[in-house]
Amino acid sequence: MKKLIVVLLLTSTCVLAFSQPFNIEWQQCFGGSNEERAMDIIPVGSEYFIVGWTESDDGDISFNQGSGDAWILKIDSVGNILWEKTYGGSNGEFWRRIFPAPDNFYYLLGASGSSDGDISYDPYPGSNDLWIAKIDNNGNLIWEEIIGGSMIDMVESGALTNDGGVAVFGWTGSQDGNVSVNYGMYDMWLVKLNSDGVIMWDRSYGTDDFDYGQAMIATSDGGFLIGGASTIGNGGNLTCEPFNYNAEAILLKLDSLGNIEWQNCYGGSGHDGIWGLLELGDGYVFVGYGSSNDGDLTGSGWHGEGDIWVAKLDFSGNIIWQKCYGGSNYESALNIFPNENNGFTIWGSTKSQDGDVTNNHSMSEFDYDVWYFKIDSTGELLSQSCYGGLGNDILKSGVVKKDDNNYVIAAYTNHGPSYDVGCTPHGGNGDKDWWVFEIKDTTVGVQEQLPATKGITAYPNPARDYVCFEYSGQQTPKAGIMIFNSMGTQISNPVLYNSGSKIIWDTRQVPPGVYFYTWSAQDFTGSGKIVITE
Repeated sequence: MKKLIVVLLLTSTCVLAFSQPFNIEWQQCFGGSNEERAMDIIPVGSEYFIVGWTESDDGDISFNQGSGDAWILKIDSVGNILWEKTYGGSNGEFWRRIFPAPDNFYYLLGASGSSDGDISYDPYPGSNDLWIAKIDNNGNLIWEEIIGGSMIDMVESGALTNDGGVAVFGWTGSQDGNVSVNYGMYDMWLVKLNSDGVIMWDRSYGTDDFDYGQAMIATSDGGFLIGGASTIGNGGNLTCEPFNYNAEAILLKLDSLGNIEWQNCYGGSGHDGIWGLLELGDGYVFVGYGSSNDGDLTGSGWHGEGDIWVAKLDFSGNIIWQKCYGGSNYESALNIFPNENNGFTIWGSTKSQDGDVTNNHSMSEFDYDVWYFKIDSTGELLSQSCYGGLGNDILKSGVVKKDDNNYVIAAYTNHGPSYDVGCTPHGGNGDKDWWVFEIKDTTVGVQEQLPATKGITAYPNPARDYVCFEYSGQQTPKAGIMIFNSMGTQISNPVLYNSGSKIIWDTRQVPPGVYFYTWSAQDFTGSGKIVITE
């Protein structure tokens, strides 16, 4: 009975059971003998800017001013370094996000613990502050500003503003300096700067407990949508009703000056939060983390521990649908993109080896693979795939979407070469390097199309993990399917799942190469060619 159920699940739909046939077009590792982490990437014509941080002063890094520097790379369309530059002082810096600004300038959003080096003025020495900079196309500093107070201040996201400036979003524990209001502990904090780096205003959103700002977008009406996680304590300006004392996902719609238009809490009895946001023509979508199986996550399909949680909302923040994706371990995702078919693509990381996740390469339950999945307009899972090696492969905000079937990814890895990771970290296995690669669905436009009334369709082609053979005639096959290698030798006992009019060939253990097939029905015999890729 168990075997029958497995076969039925496999044959009910090809794309749900197997991973999407993306091929890695090129890849590179960047770094030195110590730790590096890539945080964000943006396209610059056919080239790319990548930002993050480095602890090295060798390898691809020309200079390091202290314990860790903010680092930027400019690469060409296939990953060759055009130039690189570090920024910082003696106590450690990183870039978290990068945004294009008018006139070929760029905003860098990060944090600093230094008061020397590239930091021209630090009014709050000895504390961790926001560090915001503007650079030209060659990485030269136009201006840089330390923003914060005497306690911990952290940047998570940001957005360009209509006047050419930038809004910076994160959280603060300071009660002085640039922080106008602090409601207690950590508050969500939003700062608006003009194009010259001058603070126009700041806003705090919080209670007397822990309130973390994590996601932000500018909205089409000139305002902002911000999200994060909050334990919703007493006082302050967060007034939505939490499910219980654990962290709730929280969403606030703001006007152009940061004033609250509405706010909502979402979650259950576990810790829940928001990492990414998207505006649509009929509402919003958030992607976050769900550790609950009750409250607003009831019926979400929660798998355990921490899942990726996606919710579609109307313009007032009411949930239209919500679902969880993942397995019995932890998942995270900061990136969600709309697709042409009104569905969505989500990019993140996973530790799981079960549930929605297949083909995780990590050898340890403590390590991540980069994880991609597609859903339709109602949240149904369409396809998924893992990318990585035996070690720890983690993705933050580093995704460029070229189209629905083509992405450039800036992640970081600590082990290679193994599986998808074709390069070796500069510090050897164990130390993290930036891992940058482009993937593309090579099956688009090359599926075999035979007459719909009578014939067979084989897809995807080229393929990596599976091939779906579908018969479009009225009769069921009488002899099934035969598969031959490029030398004409028939393959003995290929792993096939047969549902009558549809046969799935499991190619995960099949060597790459060209293969041929024949299919016989009562009044038809067809044949064709399949390419299996690595």
